[in-house]
Amino acid sequence: MRPKEFVYHRARDLDHALALLAEHGEEARPISGGQSLVPMMNLRLARPDHLVDVNDLGLDEIREEAGALHVGAMVRHERYLTDPLIRRHLPALLEAVHWIGHPTIRRNGTLGGSLCHADPTAELPAMAVLHGARIVLASTAGRREVAACDFFKGAYMTDVQPGEMLVSVIFPCPQGAHSGAFEELGERLGDFAMGSFGVVLEHEGGVIRRAATVCGGAKMTPIRLPEIEAALQGQTLAGLDAAALGDRVTGLIAPAGDFQVSAEYRRALIGELAGRALQRARDIALNAQP
Repeated sequence: MRPKEFVYHRARDLDHALALLAEHGEEARPISGGQSLVPMMNLRLARPDHLVDVNDLGLDEIREEAGALHVGAMVRHERYLTDPLIRRHLPALLEAVHWIGHPTIRRNGTLGGSLCHADPTAELPAMAVLHGARIVLASTAGRREVAACDFFKGAYMTDVQPGEMLVSVIFPCPQGAHSGAFEELGERLGDFAMGSFGVVLEHEGGVIRRAATVCGGAKMTPIRLPEIEAALQGQTLAGLDAAALGDRVTGLIAPAGDFQVSAEYRRALIGELAGRALQRARDIALNAQP
Protein backbone atom coordinates (compact mmCIF):
# COMPACT_ATOMS: atom_id res chain seq x y z
CA MET A 1 0.00 0.00 0.00
CA ARG A 2 0.95 3.65 -0.34
CA PRO A 3 0.34 6.47 2.16
CA LYS A 4 -2.44 8.99 1.64
CA GLU A 5 -1.40 12.32 0.16
CA PHE A 6 0.26 14.77 2.55
CA VAL A 7 1.97 18.14 2.53
CA TYR A 8 5.70 18.07 3.27
CA HIS A 9 7.32 20.87 5.31
CA ARG A 10 11.04 21.13 6.10
CA ALA A 11 11.50 23.02 9.36
CA ARG A 12 14.34 25.57 9.43
CA ASP A 13 14.73 25.51 13.19
CA LEU A 14 12.85 24.44 16.32
CA ASP A 15 10.66 27.55 16.45
CA HIS A 16 9.62 26.98 12.83
CA ALA A 17 8.85 23.33 13.53
CA LEU A 18 6.73 24.16 16.57
CA ALA A 19 4.89 26.86 14.65
CA LEU A 20 4.02 24.38 11.90
CA LEU A 21 2.86 21.79 14.43
CA ALA A 22 0.75 24.41 16.21
CA GLU A 23 -0.77 25.58 12.93
CA HIS A 24 -1.79 22.12 11.73
CA GLY A 25 -2.55 20.52 15.11
CA GLU A 26 -3.74 16.92 15.06
CA GLU A 27 -3.22 16.70 11.29
CA ALA A 28 0.58 17.19 11.57
CA ARG A 29 3.34 14.81 12.58
CA PRO A 30 7.09 15.46 12.93
CA ILE A 31 9.32 13.07 10.99
CA SER A 32 13.04 12.41 11.26
CA GLY A 33 14.31 8.88 10.57
CA GLY A 34 10.87 7.63 9.56
CA GLN A 35 11.56 4.06 10.66
CA SER A 36 8.29 3.83 12.61
CA LEU A 37 6.05 6.45 11.04
CA VAL A 38 6.56 5.61 7.37
CA PRO A 39 5.56 1.92 7.71
CA MET A 40 2.49 3.02 9.67
CA MET A 41 1.63 5.48 6.90
CA ASN A 42 2.12 2.84 4.21
CA LEU A 43 -0.37 0.60 6.02
CA ARG A 44 -2.77 3.57 6.43
CA LEU A 45 -2.58 3.14 10.19
CA ALA A 46 -1.27 6.72 10.39
CA ARG A 47 -2.78 9.33 8.05
CA PRO A 48 -1.24 12.75 8.72
CA ASP A 49 -2.11 15.56 6.33
CA HIS A 50 1.15 17.34 7.08
CA LEU A 51 4.67 16.01 7.73
CA VAL A 52 7.18 18.33 9.39
CA ASP A 53 10.76 17.27 8.66
CA VAL A 54 12.80 18.01 11.81
CA ASN A 55 16.20 16.73 10.71
CA ASP A 56 17.76 20.22 10.58
CA LEU A 57 16.99 21.21 14.16
CA GLY A 58 20.28 20.06 15.71
CA LEU A 59 18.64 18.01 18.45
CA ASP A 60 21.38 15.40 18.41
CA GLU A 61 23.47 16.19 21.48
CA ILE A 62 24.42 13.81 24.28
CA ARG A 63 25.76 15.68 27.28
CA GLU A 64 26.21 15.11 31.01
CA GLU A 65 24.81 17.75 33.33
CA ALA A 66 23.88 17.75 37.02
CA GLY A 67 24.06 13.98 37.42
CA ALA A 68 22.05 13.15 34.31
CA LEU A 69 22.52 12.51 30.60
CA HIS A 70 20.58 14.84 28.33
CA VAL A 71 19.94 13.06 25.04
CA GLY A 72 18.50 14.92 22.05
CA ALA A 73 15.46 13.55 20.26
CA MET A 74 17.34 13.28 16.95
CA VAL A 75 20.13 11.04 18.28
CA ARG A 76 20.30 7.97 16.00
CA HIS A 77 20.30 4.54 17.58
CA GLU A 78 23.75 3.51 16.33
CA ARG A 79 25.31 6.54 18.04
CA TYR A 80 24.87 4.94 21.46
CA LEU A 81 27.16 2.07 20.49
CA THR A 82 30.23 4.32 20.43
CA ASP A 83 29.30 7.12 22.85
CA PRO A 84 31.53 7.09 25.98
CA LEU A 85 28.88 8.69 28.22
CA ILE A 86 26.33 6.00 27.39
CA ARG A 87 28.93 3.27 27.93
CA ARG A 88 29.92 4.72 31.32
CA HIS A 89 26.50 5.52 32.77
CA LEU A 90 23.84 3.46 30.97
CA PRO A 91 25.22 -0.03 30.25
CA ALA A 92 21.76 -1.62 30.12
CA LEU A 93 20.73 0.85 27.41
CA LEU A 94 23.90 0.06 25.50
CA GLU A 95 22.99 -3.64 25.54
CA ALA A 96 19.40 -2.93 24.54
CA VAL A 97 20.43 -0.98 21.44
CA HIS A 98 22.02 -4.12 19.97
CA TRP A 99 18.53 -5.63 19.81
CA ILE A 100 16.95 -2.76 17.86
CA GLY A 101 15.85 -3.92 14.42
CA HIS A 102 18.51 -4.16 11.72
CA PRO A 103 21.51 -1.95 10.77
CA THR A 104 19.40 0.32 8.54
CA ILE A 105 16.94 0.93 11.37
CA ARG A 106 19.74 1.62 13.86
CA ARG A 107 21.39 3.98 11.37
CA ASN A 108 18.28 6.06 10.69
CA GLY A 109 15.94 5.63 13.65
CA THR A 110 15.90 8.26 16.39
CA LEU A 111 15.25 8.32 20.11
CA GLY A 112 12.27 10.65 19.74
CA GLY A 113 10.73 8.53 17.01
CA SER A 114 11.03 5.31 19.01
CA LEU A 115 9.55 6.79 22.18
CA CYS A 116 6.65 8.47 20.37
CA HIS A 117 5.89 5.28 18.43
CA ALA A 118 5.53 3.53 21.82
CA ASP A 119 5.69 -0.07 20.70
CA PRO A 120 4.99 -2.13 23.87
CA THR A 121 8.03 -4.36 23.26
CA ALA A 122 10.46 -1.72 21.91
CA GLU A 123 13.81 -1.37 23.60
CA LEU A 124 14.17 2.40 24.10
CA PRO A 125 10.77 2.91 25.77
CA ALA A 126 11.78 0.13 28.18
CA MET A 127 15.10 1.88 28.85
CA ALA A 128 13.36 5.20 29.53
CA VAL A 129 11.16 3.50 32.14
CA LEU A 130 14.05 1.48 33.62
CA HIS A 131 16.18 4.59 34.18
CA GLY A 132 13.37 6.80 35.45
CA ALA A 133 13.87 9.16 32.52
CA ARG A 134 12.05 12.45 32.06
CA ILE A 135 10.63 13.22 28.62
CA VAL A 136 10.95 16.87 27.52
CA LEU A 137 8.12 18.10 25.27
CA ALA A 138 8.08 21.48 23.53
CA SER A 139 5.33 23.57 21.91
CA THR A 140 4.75 27.22 21.10
CA ALA A 141 3.42 27.54 24.68
CA GLY A 142 6.72 26.41 26.22
CA ARG A 143 8.22 23.19 27.57
CA ARG A 144 7.10 20.54 30.01
CA GLU A 145 8.61 17.36 31.44
CA VAL A 146 6.81 14.05 31.82
CA ALA A 147 8.12 11.03 33.73
CA ALA A 148 8.64 8.08 31.41
CA CYS A 149 6.29 5.93 33.50
CA ASP A 150 3.51 8.47 32.79
CA PHE A 151 4.46 9.20 29.18
CA PHE A 152 3.38 5.82 27.76
CA LYS A 153 -0.41 5.54 27.89
CA GLY A 154 -0.86 2.23 26.07
CA ALA A 155 0.21 0.41 22.93
CA TYR A 156 1.25 3.12 20.45
CA MET A 157 -0.21 5.84 22.68
CA THR A 158 1.71 8.58 24.51
CA ASP A 159 1.13 11.83 26.39
CA VAL A 160 2.23 13.97 23.41
CA GLN A 161 -0.48 16.56 22.74
CA PRO A 162 -1.34 18.18 19.38
CA GLY A 163 1.24 20.85 18.58
CA GLU A 164 3.88 19.28 20.85
CA MET A 165 7.15 17.67 19.92
CA LEU A 166 9.55 15.51 21.94
CA VAL A 167 12.86 17.40 21.99
CA SER A 168 15.03 15.53 24.52
CA VAL A 169 15.16 12.88 27.22
CA ILE A 170 16.86 13.26 30.61
CA PHE A 171 18.33 10.00 31.95
CA PRO A 172 19.45 10.20 35.63
CA CYS A 173 22.87 8.58 35.98
CA PRO A 174 23.25 5.68 38.44
CA GLN A 175 25.10 6.68 41.58
CA GLY A 176 28.48 5.16 42.38
CA ALA A 177 29.39 1.64 41.28
CA HIS A 178 26.75 0.07 39.09
CA SER A 179 26.09 -2.61 36.51
CA GLY A 180 23.29 -3.26 34.06
CA ALA A 181 22.04 -5.95 31.72
CA PHE A 182 19.26 -6.46 29.20
CA GLU A 183 17.82 -9.67 27.76
CA GLU A 184 15.33 -10.08 24.94
CA LEU A 185 13.99 -12.81 22.66
CA GLY A 186 12.29 -12.59 19.28
CA GLU A 187 11.69 -15.21 16.64
CA ARG A 188 14.75 -13.88 14.81
CA LEU A 189 17.29 -11.19 15.61
CA GLY A 190 15.72 -7.86 14.70
CA ASP A 191 12.13 -9.11 14.88
CA PHE A 192 9.57 -7.73 17.33
CA ALA A 193 10.41 -9.00 20.80
CA MET A 194 8.24 -11.63 22.47
CA GLY A 195 9.49 -10.36 25.81
CA SER A 196 12.39 -8.55 27.46
CA PHE A 197 13.85 -7.71 30.85
CA GLY A 198 16.33 -5.07 31.95
CA VAL A 199 18.03 -4.38 35.27
CA VAL A 200 20.37 -1.83 36.86
CA LEU A 201 22.16 -2.58 40.13
CA GLU A 202 23.84 0.13 42.20
CA HIS A 203 26.18 -1.44 44.72
CA GLU A 204 28.78 -0.67 47.34
CA GLY A 205 31.07 -3.05 49.20
CA GLY A 206 29.42 -6.05 47.57
CA VAL A 207 25.92 -5.01 48.70
CA ILE A 208 23.13 -3.81 46.42
CA ARG A 209 22.09 -0.32 47.50
CA ARG A 210 19.42 0.22 44.85
CA ALA A 211 17.94 -1.75 41.97
CA ALA A 212 15.76 -0.90 39.00
CA THR A 213 14.01 -3.39 36.73
CA VAL A 214 11.81 -3.26 33.64
CA CYS A 215 9.66 -5.80 31.78
CA GLY A 216 8.83 -5.46 28.12
CA GLY A 217 5.88 -7.41 26.75
CA ALA A 218 4.19 -7.99 30.13
CA LYS A 219 1.63 -5.22 29.52
CA MET A 220 0.81 -2.66 26.85
CA THR A 221 3.59 -0.43 28.21
CA PRO A 222 6.96 -1.24 29.80
CA ILE A 223 6.57 -1.80 33.54
CA ARG A 224 8.79 -1.64 36.61
CA LEU A 225 8.63 -4.42 39.20
CA PRO A 226 8.91 -2.72 42.62
CA GLU A 227 8.57 -6.05 44.45
CA ILE A 228 11.70 -7.39 42.73
CA GLU A 229 13.54 -4.12 43.27
CA ALA A 230 12.73 -4.21 46.99
CA ALA A 231 13.88 -7.83 47.20
CA LEU A 232 17.21 -6.93 45.60
CA GLN A 233 17.93 -3.95 47.82
CA GLY A 234 20.26 -4.91 50.67
CA GLN A 235 21.21 -8.27 49.21
CA THR A 236 24.84 -9.18 48.75
CA LEU A 237 25.99 -9.66 45.19
CA ALA A 238 27.55 -13.00 46.09
CA GLY A 239 24.31 -14.25 47.64
CA LEU A 240 21.94 -13.10 44.90
CA ASP A 241 19.83 -16.02 43.64
CA ALA A 242 18.97 -14.80 40.15
CA ALA A 243 17.05 -17.92 39.14
CA ALA A 244 14.77 -17.69 42.19
CA LEU A 245 14.06 -14.04 41.47
CA GLY A 246 13.32 -14.92 37.85
CA ASP A 247 10.77 -17.46 39.09
CA ARG A 248 9.29 -14.77 41.30
CA VAL A 249 8.88 -12.49 38.27
CA THR A 250 6.61 -15.05 36.63
CA GLY A 251 4.28 -14.80 39.60
CA LEU A 252 4.05 -11.02 39.32
CA ILE A 253 3.12 -10.65 35.66
CA ALA A 254 0.11 -11.67 33.59
CA PRO A 255 0.97 -10.98 29.95
CA ALA A 256 -1.46 -11.54 27.10
CA GLY A 257 -0.94 -13.99 24.28
CA ASP A 258 -0.90 -12.98 20.61
CA PHE A 259 -0.13 -14.36 17.16
CA GLN A 260 3.48 -15.02 18.21
CA VAL A 261 3.15 -16.84 21.53
CA SER A 262 0.63 -17.88 24.16
CA ALA A 263 0.24 -15.96 27.39
CA GLU A 264 1.80 -18.80 29.40
CA TYR A 265 4.81 -19.02 27.11
CA ARG A 266 5.41 -15.27 27.34
CA ARG A 267 5.04 -15.36 31.11
CA ALA A 268 7.63 -18.15 31.44
CA LEU A 269 9.88 -16.47 28.88
CA ILE A 270 10.01 -13.15 30.73
CA GLY A 271 10.80 -14.99 33.97
CA GLU A 272 13.68 -16.79 32.26
CA LEU A 273 14.97 -13.54 30.72
CA ALA A 274 14.76 -11.89 34.16
CA GLY A 275 16.90 -14.61 35.69
CA ARG A 276 19.49 -14.28 32.93
CA ALA A 277 19.66 -10.48 33.14
CA LEU A 278 19.94 -10.50 36.92
CA GLN A 279 22.68 -13.13 36.80
CA ARG A 280 24.70 -11.20 34.24
CA ALA A 281 24.31 -7.87 36.09
CA ARG A 282 25.45 -9.63 39.29
CA ASP A 283 28.46 -11.23 37.57
CA ILE A 284 29.49 -7.94 35.93
CA ALA A 285 29.35 -6.21 39.31
CA LEU A 286 31.36 -8.94 41.03
CA ASN A 287 34.01 -8.96 38.31
CA ALA A 288 34.39 -5.19 38.55
CA GLN A 289 35.16 -5.24 42.27
CA PRO A 290 38.79 -4.72 43.26
